[in-house]
Amino acid sequence: MPGFDNVDFAVFAVEAYRRAKGLSGAQVADLFALTGIFDFLEEFGDTLHCQDEKETVAEIDEMISRSSHQTGKMFEECVGPQC
Repeated sequence: MPGFDNVDFAVFAVEAYRRAKGLSGAQVADLFALTGIFDFLEEFGDTLHCQDEKETVAEIDEMISRSSHQTGKMFEECVGPQC
């Protein structure tokens, strides 16, 4: 995440997503990097930080879904050992 202005929010988002999905931090970091979520968080963090944890996870799920359609990768492919 070089150059990321809001590291605290990125950590919050990773931890919220990890808890909600039962994933490891490494799995979430890989998924976020693969799907561009870190870029999304950097760009829209000022708006997203006003949401609660549940809303943030839902927003991330939506962005992952959009990214999956664009890249041809599905969420399930990104959380296994190959991710």
